[in-house]
Amino acid sequence: MIKIITDSAADIPAKELAEGQIEIMSIPITVDGVTYREGRDFTSEEYYQMLAAAKSIPVHAQVTMLEYSEAFRKAIKEGYNNIICVTITSKGSGMYDAACLAKKVILEEQPVLAEEVTIDVIDSKGYTYVYGLAVVAAARAVKEGKSRDQVLEVLRQHLDGYQAIVGLTNLSYAKHSGRITTVAAFVGEVMGFRPILRLVDGELKTEAKVRGDGKLIEALAQKFLEESVSDGRPYYIICADCMDNAQELKKLISKGSRIKCAGIYRIGGAVTTNAGPTVFGFIMPKAIFPAKNEA
Repeated sequence: MIKIITDSAADIPAKELAEGQIEIMSIPITVDGVTYREGRDFTSEEYYQMLAAAKSIPVHAQVTMLEYSEAFRKAIKEGYNNIICVTITSKGSGMYDAACLAKKVILEEQPVLAEEVTIDVIDSKGYTYVYGLAVVAAARAVKEGKSRDQVLEVLRQHLDGYQAIVGLTNLSYAKHSGRITTVAAFVGEVMGFRPILRLVDGELKTEAKVRGDGKLIEALAQKFLEESVSDGRPYYIICADCMDNAQELKKLISKGSRIKCAGIYRIGGAVTTNAGPTVFGFIMPKAIFPAKNEA
């Protein structure tokens, strides 16, 4: 039996969790001194309201080693002999290291489990639904009766086969979280620049700047049209509390491309806290799936 575990920053919608194939580890977020659990105490839409009303920018912690240990033990007790844990990028959080340590502790406590149970901890090198969609695909493979190796391959193909590009119209949150330096954020605010960021090897890297929100939407759409491939895989629009921008982006992409949009997916509290409520962009297939590594 295979158990899939991920964290709430994967931003998997409730409808895709309904079949019970995925267990979510909720990330703690503190708003004005009160700590909540993402996905458990509020929805993404409710969090946007909390964020707007907050007296200061909220902070989030991480799922701890002890919490991962409890989740792994619970899965083993329930009869799962294969556990696949997928975490937010290790370059943006310590949760990958926490899950790896939990695995080590459990197998050292009960050496016999090393022969009976496998625990795969995967660094998604992603944020939000960039890895959420990979987890959903892996869960679907589990439901179809695929083996552990087959499920891991499905997961790998989706993690390696998609990329994300986003834009920011409010630099305050990224400056506060350190995703953009104070100097760059200050210059951007004064000059009206809007950064375009690409997720590269687990990090968001600025690759272009445009002036004004309208130009940002146009530039994002142009990047999609320049890099998109039509191989049957859909793309996804992602956004926080800026649905108008997301819909306009989808509209512009649709004018120049026949690639199917699988929907607009909300960016949740943990990622929004760092990127701001006006972050939006897309997840699109890369040109080819990378060749499988033969280890």
